[in-house]
Parts: sequence; structure tokens; C-alpha cells
Amino acid sequence: MKKILSVNATPRISIVTVTRNDAVGLTETIHSVLEQDYENLQFVVVDGASTDRSVDVLESKKNEIDVVLIEPDIGIYHAMNKAIDLADGEWLLFMNAGDVFFNKGSLSSAAAKILDDIDVVYADWIYRDSGFRVQANLKKLNVRHQSVLYRKDLHSLYGNYVVGKGVSISDYIFFLSISEKKWIYSQEPLSICNQDGVSARPSHLYQRIASEIIYGRRSRVDGAFILFAYPMYRFLKKRIFFPLISLMKRRNRS
Repeated sequence: MKKILSVNATPRISIVTVTRNDAVGLTETIHSVLEQDYENLQFVVVDGASTDRSVDVLESKKNEIDVVLIEPDIGIYHAMNKAIDLADGEWLLFMNAGDVFFNKGSLSSAAAKILDDIDVVYADWIYRDSGFRVQANLKKLNVRHQSVLYRKDLHSLYGNYVVGKGVSISDYIFFLSISEKKWIYSQEPLSICNQDGVSARPSHLYQRIASEIIYGRRSRVDGAFILFAYPMYRFLKKRIFFPLISLMKRRNRS
């Protein structure tokens, strides 16, 4: 597949996809990565020994994917750590199965922000089901790994992702660790991803609040209030807010 080399396409970027038993999502992600117009990239896929059609999908695309590793793992962050070791790029971006780029020029748009003194490029993301655009907020560290491009060597300084039973915020812990590095915002959304998943579980929020208290980004009182109010917020978001946005979008299209 012929790709267009953008003016600022000098950094080597490793796009990583980790997956297990999501052949449909994996197919979508592979297509999205392969259609990117950024040339200097490596594509790494780590499959946790899927038992569905995922292995067949990877076999059919083996000539277009730079590195494929298929073996059992002990969770998503274990797989992501394996991918870090396999990546040869100066920069990393995790676009896991089911996640896709906003458009074919998304990676080029984010890479255009890379300068010698920049450590992290971050951008907005779109929720697939509702079409709602979430604005990234560095002050609140409201970022999502599908829309974060960062230097691989940060792992040499701050360690890899935490692997542990029930831990669902290892990427957020890593971002907390590097929050004082040089971040730059890219105006165009970088990814489209699902709203549901591990990050939608209450336990994810509890871990996140605890981490923010440990890192001094939130007081204990503030954390307690959020945990008290969270059930009502969750109900309103799911039953009223996102359905209302979807309704408004349908009316605008009609």
C-alpha cells in the first residue's frame, strides 16, 4: 500500500494493538492503522492466544503487519508491556482492538506536533456509539491512551505498566507519573473508541480516585464526595445525557 510521507514524518512511531477474542474489532483496527498516510511507522499486534477468528485475521494480514505475537498473557497491561519490548519506534501509541483512528490523516496530524522538547502529544477522542467528542484536559489529566502519543524512552525512566489482578488503571498511573513532562495538545481528534469497557466500571473510578489522592492531585474530602455522587452521575450519563446527544444528532441529520 502506497503511503504519503508527511513533511514532519521523521520520528519512528510504533502503533500497538493488543487483543484477545475480538476478531471484528481487530479487523476494524487493522484497517484503520493500515490506511494511515504517515509512512514512518511500525505496526505491532500482540494477541493473547485468541480462540475466535482473530488468529485467522492476523494470518491474512501478516504481510502488512510488522510484528505479530500470539501467546497467552495475564491481562491487557501484560500484553502492552510485551509490545513495548517489541516496538522499535521512538514514539508509542496504543490503538487496541476495536479502536480506530479518527481519519486516515490522524497520525500525521498528531506527529506534526512532535518537537525535540516534546514528550507527549495528546488529543480529543470520539465515542463511537454516541458520536460525542470528549475534549482532553491536561490539567485534570482527562486523557485516553488511544489519543496519546508519547516517547517510548519514558518507560525507561518511569517503568512499564503495572500488572496486577483487578488493576484497570495502569495507563492512568503511567500518565500520572509523566504528568510533569512536556505535553502538547493536537486540535484534531485522534481516535474513535467505545464508551463501554473496563474503564466504565465503578472499580475503575475507585482506583483512579485513590491514585489521584496518592499523587496529590485530589484531596481526600474531594475524593469521598465524588465516590458518593458517582452512582447518580452514572445514571444520568447513561440514561439521559448520551441518549439526548444521539437524538439531537439524528434530528440534525434529518
